[in-house]
Amino acid sequence: MKIKKAYIFILSFCVLSVFFTFCYYFSYKHALHQFNKKSYEINERLISSEINDLEETLPVDYHNLNITTPKTKYVLQHYDVKNNIVDEKTLNIPADYVGITRNKLMEKLSEYIYDMPLSEYNKGLYSCELLSFSDNEIVIRKTYDIDKPTFMFYVAIRDGRVIVYNSDLQSIYDFTPIMAEDLPEADRIALIEGIYLKSESELYSLLESYSS
Repeated sequence: MKIKKAYIFILSFCVLSVFFTFCYYFSYKHALHQFNKKSYEINERLISSEINDLEETLPVDYHNLNITTPKTKYVLQHYDVKNNIVDEKTLNIPADYVGITRNKLMEKLSEYIYDMPLSEYNKGLYSCELLSFSDNEIVIRKTYDIDKPTFMFYVAIRDGRVIVYNSDLQSIYDFTPIMAEDLPEADRIALIEGIYLKSESELYSLLESYSS
């Protein structure tokens, strides 16, 4: 009888142990689930707050901005004013034009006109326009008029001296007394490449900077 009671006691103890173990396990799982859920919600709120703070510092039209990519189609038009001919080509987009907005591209085109290569000047280039812009395609038109000079003066080095040419790049406007060897290296390099000037005031300012 005593042995039977001992078995009953042991069995009851085991059953209760298993019962409490399961209760503890499921309570732990439930508490862990609630903790993870709350952590996720808090994290979501923090991320949302950070995004809102970031967007407040961006331009109003940020989400509407188009930016070029290496896949953007690049269409280049050459318009010959004298003969009224437009030649259009689709080319690989230049590396300098990748990853920029419309305004930045327009700045680059303005810089190109201001400091155009001599070969372009000789062809009569006087305008470089952005006709259309999107992340899928950009269209640029270069306008040439061989009879229309773009600049009044071209300053370069000849026989070691700074010389000012007229816009035809042949007739000389002024033989200056300024010797190239007396100028800083950066100025000499610029003169070797050639400097285009649009007005007499720009010319006088340049020559004055060489003399000071």
